[in-house]
Amino acid sequence: MRAIGTSVLNLVGGLDKVFIIPPFQRNYDWSYDQCEELFHDIEKAYRTGTTHYLGNIVYYMGKNSGASFNELILVDGQQRITTILLLLCAIRDYYTKKDLKIDSRYLINDTDIEKFRIKLKQTLYDNDAFSAVIERRNLQEVDQQSNVIKNYKRFLKLLKESDVDPQNIYDTIQKLEVVDVNLEISDDLGKVQTVFEKINSTGKKLQPSDLIRNYLLLASTSVEQEQLYNNYWTKLEQQLGNDNISKFAKYYLITKIYEDVINDNIYKSFKDYFDTNNSPHVEILNDMLKYSEYYSWIVNNTCPYEKVNIIIEILNLLKTDDLYPLYLILFEKLYKINKEELYRIMNLLSDFMLRYRIVSPSGGGGALRTFIYGLIEKIEGEVIALNYDSILYELSNSPTPASRFPLDEEFKNQLKNSVYTAYARALLYKMELIEQHNIPVKLSKITIEHLMPQTRTKWWIENMGGDEETDRIYNTYLNCIGNLAPISGSYNSKNSNKPWDEKLENLKNVQFVITSSVASFKSWKEEDIKKRNEEISERACKEITGPLKRDREYESREASSDFEEGIYSLSDIVTPMSGTTLENLIYDGKEYSVTKWSDLLPLVCEILYDIDSSILNAAIINNSIHKATSKKCYNEKDPILSNVSSYLVNPIKLKNANIYVEGCLSSDRTRFYVKQILDLYGLADRFQIFVRE
Repeated sequence: MRAIGTSVLNLVGGLDKVFIIPPFQRNYDWSYDQCEELFHDIEKAYRTGTTHYLGNIVYYMGKNSGASFNELILVDGQQRITTILLLLCAIRDYYTKKDLKIDSRYLINDTDIEKFRIKLKQTLYDNDAFSAVIERRNLQEVDQQSNVIKNYKRFLKLLKESDVDPQNIYDTIQKLEVVDVNLEISDDLGKVQTVFEKINSTGKKLQPSDLIRNYLLLASTSVEQEQLYNNYWTKLEQQLGNDNISKFAKYYLITKIYEDVINDNIYKSFKDYFDTNNSPHVEILNDMLKYSEYYSWIVNNTCPYEKVNIIIEILNLLKTDDLYPLYLILFEKLYKINKEELYRIMNLLSDFMLRYRIVSPSGGGGALRTFIYGLIEKIEGEVIALNYDSILYELSNSPTPASRFPLDEEFKNQLKNSVYTAYARALLYKMELIEQHNIPVKLSKITIEHLMPQTRTKWWIENMGGDEETDRIYNTYLNCIGNLAPISGSYNSKNSNKPWDEKLENLKNVQFVITSSVASFKSWKEEDIKKRNEEISERACKEITGPLKRDREYESREASSDFEEGIYSLSDIVTPMSGTTLENLIYDGKEYSVTKWSDLLPLVCEILYDIDSSILNAAIINNSIHKATSKKCYNEKDPILSNVSSYLVNPIKLKNANIYVEGCLSSDRTRFYVKQILDLYGLADRFQIFVRE
């Protein structure tokens, strides 16, 4: 690497030089505030006669560099160089008293070769707008929402408002200092990626999607990068929008590793997994593109199969993001071959989540996520069949009470007590759908009406028997299911607080039968609310699918929704530890440093081999510790321990024996197999781990 101090225009200027913004870089996104701050810094530098440091410009020489032109591939600094060139264009076009030769010095090369003509080659998204500004074309013909166009116009406005002469602004720009950093590693794209990850630029913090894009688009030539970008990444952006790619990448990754990923760790987990599996980037991009269509349908409620789309709307109202990885798997495996079975399973999941959300058996989402990600692993490993009956069985036999499928009794009791209005909206809409089969109003247009209004008027206080009785009745019944009814936007909300007789005239004309049926109630007092409360809750229990009778015991230790840092026995495979950091293994009072979950299994096996090698060797011969799949061993189950490395996805060799252990496992599956091996020795309770968040 070579780094020298220089001015930004010395770096940009000169003949036979082209800066390339590679496709993995984000689009130009400097804001008005950033442009204004830079402009005022330049004004201040002029007035004080001082210099202004603009930051590092990091690049490497492209393979197209030669005798005619030098191609500089930007790794960091593209946002600042773009902004400086836009300011130069604004000075050129505003200050017409004198030809400053800005075009020939800093903007355009004297060549007929199109790709080398403009000194800064933008990303595909910004290229049209940027070249229009550089070449003084009609800007009305390009996207007016482009940040390139907006910031160019902002600089024209700032020049007009400034009390500093444009000539002096121009002269001061020539004094802006940068550090010219040539990485000199054009043949080592891995190092380029490492530098990209570690850079602390003066612009916006890099999002996981920025880092993942860079990682996946790294290629040996710019032509290959362009192909990956145009054939895959641009389609991902079109499908999802750039702001949603980070979330999508997280849920997509969970479908592979079957464990939670914390938001701050999305990129690292993504890179670690695919590096471990040596997955070709074109295959990852192709797979992501396939899943992205399903993800777009799910998050935007746009599934072409209307029956499924209605269920998606209900699930999204219930805030079921934790289940998105499961939905992706279901869509990928069933949408093209059996839409009806997909509908049945998605409908079942909406019933499960209705009961789960309303009863709320867990204070948080940790237990549910652990259960759902384990379910994905069973589907992917073909441990269970992918059909309605198998999914219902698994939902009915969750490993912990905190992830259980609520029974009729607890579901009914909570409905009669109090229901969050968003969940009530989903429930009553679905009940109406089941009973009437067709609802001409979209779920998004439906609201929930409190039959006994939330605001107490004089009439309602008298109707309920005075202040004291009203307080008691309101505290008991205001948000119970019997006091709630769906209405559409056409219902006049001003009628909500009116006396019952007047309110009833409107309610009986509402198009939802579950609402209009209240016309049978000539009054709305405590006994009326109790009657409807019982009726609706009974119907809900019959219409919203409940669990089968359990035939598995709950696991010994219930998963908590909030992980607590500390020491855990390796006999505990229930407490959710996805996204946590492993720090130590403890055996018989001795501590072993182990910072990666993938290192835990080989370390435990090395200790056990020294204790009694025959037990470990017998486990290999009998293949007693194995996966549920048969992808590597043909007629046998894929082993976790083997003397043959090719039987494992990511073999890790023990230091003290000719034994390989599987290194491509989630933290939960690592703990599961470690416990199985320790049980062979009867030592599970004597091994502990220290885990922190």
